[in-house]
Amino acid sequence: MYADKKFPSEEIADPTRMNVYFISGLGADQRVFSKLQLSGEYKVNYIKWIDPLKNETLKHYAKRLVCQIDTTRPFHLVGLSFGGIVAAELASLVHPRQIIIISSTSTGVPVSGFYQKLIRFLLLHPLAAPVLKSPNFLVYRYFGANTPALKKLLKGVLEDTDGRFLKWALIRLSSWKRLTKPENLYHIHGSADRLIALKLVQPDVVVEGAGHLMVYDRASEISDLLNNRLGTSAED
Repeated sequence: MYADKKFPSEEIADPTRMNVYFISGLGADQRVFSKLQLSGEYKVNYIKWIDPLKNETLKHYAKRLVCQIDTTRPFHLVGLSFGGIVAAELASLVHPRQIIIISSTSTGVPVSGFYQKLIRFLLLHPLAAPVLKSPNFLVYRYFGANTPALKKLLKGVLEDTDGRFLKWALIRLSSWKRLTKPENLYHIHGSADRLIALKLVQPDVVVEGAGHLMVYDRASEISDLLNNRLGTSAED
């Protein structure tokens, strides 16, 4: 899937800078991070999504992503939305210096058995993927896409997202059972996030009035938070 996609803006390896690996949301690529501005002391890398295997667990999927990370020297992980969940699973395998999650959750959000079965039923319906991939009022509302730029970004991301991956990821997200917050994890969340409501999570910092796509439309603030946090970690 996205692991084979090439991006002209990708940088060449630089051993003099600290690696920071970004993991995007549900099947999205690095476009969602395009407005972020990290300090020049960091080397930005983007983890590419790969096709999930049949009935693959999150932990096994994360294990197959490890080959995209240089584990021979210290690094950071930054995960957005579903990417934050994958980052939490990766942490126990590769031990990053720290994990920063944005618009995500560090533990499984409580979902009743009834709703888990309902979500699975809806997602297994043959028409589920086309509906989920079609931009509409509800999709824009829950993602916080309230400007032409955000709607264009979300529309492009949804169109490029593999339907099978989307269904697999949503099922895994709804049944994620992690109970404890990983060590060295820092959570940034928007107060107006409708996709992952603030009341369901316990972030370290809240960005007032920001929605689920704040990494794009509030990029200046998120960049400052990232640079400050990464700098603090480097001094520890």
